[in-house]
Amino acid sequence: MIANSEPAAILLVEDYDDAREMYAEMFKFAGHRVATACNGQEALDWASSERFDLIVMDMALPKVDGVTVIKTLRSRPQTRSTPIIALSATVGEHMRKAALEAGADLFCVKPCSPDELESEVRRLLDRRVGDQ
Repeated sequence: MIANSEPAAILLVEDYDDAREMYAEMFKFAGHRVATACNGQEALDWASSERFDLIVMDMALPKVDGVTVIKTLRSRPQTRSTPIIALSATVGEHMRKAALEAGADLFCVKPCSPDELESEVRRLLDRRVGDQ
């Protein structure tokens, strides 16, 4: 949770409906507020109009890929320091390296367990509160 005990606002970007619904429900159950996007352009639009405490993003997205979205978010003052967790079913080192070099704080291989993902979300949110 954020320092003032408000629920964390999470932007979840996932093009597969089932995965998006599963992760969104898990985050809501954990007490977070969740907005969802199903492609990279929608993620950029959300991030331009709302402030999020954390972004969880699939890397293989339609319209605008995850690496491009992360680079764009890192170039904007309002999202430059927002923690980003990159998700990918691509296990290779190339995708992990690309996500981290683009500016992701963490890379997780899908499928990742809901408990593991929520633990990483909490860790990044706690770290962000400590930096403020």
